[in-house]
Amino acid sequence: MKRYIMMLFLITGSVGKLCAQGIEFNHGSWAEIKARAKQENKLIFLDFYTVWCAPCKKMAMEVFPLPAAGAFYNKHFMNVKVDAEKGEGIVLAKTYRPSGYPTLIFTDAEGKQLYRTTGAETAEELIKHGKIALNPQEDYERLKDLYAKDELEKNDLFRYIIILKAKDDIKGVNEAFDRYFKYINRPGKDVLELMKEYVSSSNSATFKYLQSHKNEFYRLAGKKETDAYLKGILLKELSAQFFYYGKNEPLERYLAAKAALKQKVSLTEKEELGIDKSFYSNAKDEDHYMEKASMLVKKYSYHNDEELSMILGEAYLIKKEEHLRQFKKWAEMAVSLKDNALNYFGLAMIYDRLNDKNNALKYIDLSIAASKRDDDGKVEQIDQFKQQILKKP
Repeated sequence: MKRYIMMLFLITGSVGKLCAQGIEFNHGSWAEIKARAKQENKLIFLDFYTVWCAPCKKMAMEVFPLPAAGAFYNKHFMNVKVDAEKGEGIVLAKTYRPSGYPTLIFTDAEGKQLYRTTGAETAEELIKHGKIALNPQEDYERLKDLYAKDELEKNDLFRYIIILKAKDDIKGVNEAFDRYFKYINRPGKDVLELMKEYVSSSNSATFKYLQSHKNEFYRLAGKKETDAYLKGILLKELSAQFFYYGKNEPLERYLAAKAALKQKVSLTEKEELGIDKSFYSNAKDEDHYMEKASMLVKKYSYHNDEELSMILGEAYLIKKEEHLRQFKKWAEMAVSLKDNALNYFGLAMIYDRLNDKNNALKYIDLSIAASKRDDDGKVEQIDQFKQQILKKP
């Protein structure tokens, strides 16, 4: 019996050592992870994943457990797996904006992003990205010099684009990708996916290529996907011209820009109501804003709590009591659809604007309870708003 126990101990111990040869992921809050990284003088590697992501599962099962990956990453990084749809991962996803899953983010001990990439199919690729992250500035300067001389080949050019994106050099990314596109200038689903990741300007030669070969992309990548990308870029550029709070652009200029947009892409009534609402919100035109918002809710958003919450988030614009009471109805509608922290928070916020302290506190407490129940990482932020309500007479 003792011999059997000893053999079992040796076997399980050996298995444990084998399992530990892969990447060891750390647990704890983001603040704790950063503190440990600072203490151990390491960078941080974050694997952003979701439970429904098949490539994420593949990496977790086939890449992360490999000894070569573990030897490199355990030595140089504080490794963290981040579920982008749960707990503190929701907050981190908003900070680092993963563009797909898995997204691999490399930061310093303070959380400043140094480098990023989307996916890595082999341990060799994963280690290659880790090496870039360890000294991105040196790699950047070398590649930048070769780029200026137009001496970068396909792989190094793509690496340069990734580093530019990590540095948030959006203009540089678009320009470099135009140069990279000569290696892949053909319609296709894979090409469209790369464009989604690296092309964000309608002035890009790559974007113009897509426009002129739209029918081929429809056939190979899908009409819905192609149109959504084209429309997304153009709407984003329209937003940059008109849609930020306090922007005081003439209505005539906005209407002309919208008409020009409609010559390039078709807008649904819902999309047009949405951008009109945004224009009037940023122009602080409360009456016209309420007209568009009301139409949007009545026709399209009445059964979608997330869309209702987006409208409720613009309550800062509303001054008139009759409009605030309409907002209260929309907030109640959102809560009836889904009793989560965000929807209760929206209702509490409206009651606070209506100077109804008792109901504001009632729903902020329900918001805190829902946040704890769903483990969405928002309790502290919600409680801060509660303290502001409590201070009021």
